[in-house]
Amino acid sequence: MTTKPKRPRGGMTAAEHEAWLKATGQYEAMVERKRKLEEERQKRVAEWRKAEQPLVDELRAAGFDVESAWDLFNRKEPWNKKERIRPYPEALPILFKHLQLPYPDPVREGIARALAEPEARSGWGILKRVFEADPSQSGSGAKFAVGLALANAADDSVLEDVIRLACDARHGESRAGLLFALCRSRQPRARAALLELREDPQLTQVVDQLLGRAKI
Repeated sequence: MTTKPKRPRGGMTAAEHEAWLKATGQYEAMVERKRKLEEERQKRVAEWRKAEQPLVDELRAAGFDVESAWDLFNRKEPWNKKERIRPYPEALPILFKHLQLPYPDPVREGIARALAEPEARSGWGILKRVFEADPSQSGSGAKFAVGLALANAADDSVLEDVIRLACDARHGESRAGLLFALCRSRQPRARAALLELREDPQLTQVVDQLLGRAKI
């Protein structure tokens, strides 16, 4: 009877790991799992792109040659020689409109990431309503990205909104992006809110990263 090779102790290089998988008959199964995972990923991406098409059509009609809202966020070149890379004011009304529609979460995240600009202050009420209406408590995804958009758009005139949302534990780790606005503000009540949120187990690490205990 053939005995399968034992897994070597300690770390293995990629080549050694592949050789071990082949020797133990696991390599083909691993390749098949990866193939299925990639196939499922591509299927999801195709579904998201199909769902996002109305947004893409409106952005293109406004002069933005994109295939996704993520292209606005990721773009490294200016839309024309007279503009900075960002912002893109003509796109903002379109993005605000579509942020309120029931797209899949990755599509909504791309829209919110594209709205993470100071100029998005014009749609503060929309951003706030979308954030509050989303039940997610995750530290990633669309709601977290909306929190980042709020933080980038915030100034001291809306500081009370930021503090209220950041201190509302119902929003979970999605509040983390809002802390950037509190850290940026010079208002004493913003610093007081950060000190209070430092005791929140969901946000302690983020607050510490922003301020550091030695600076308090």
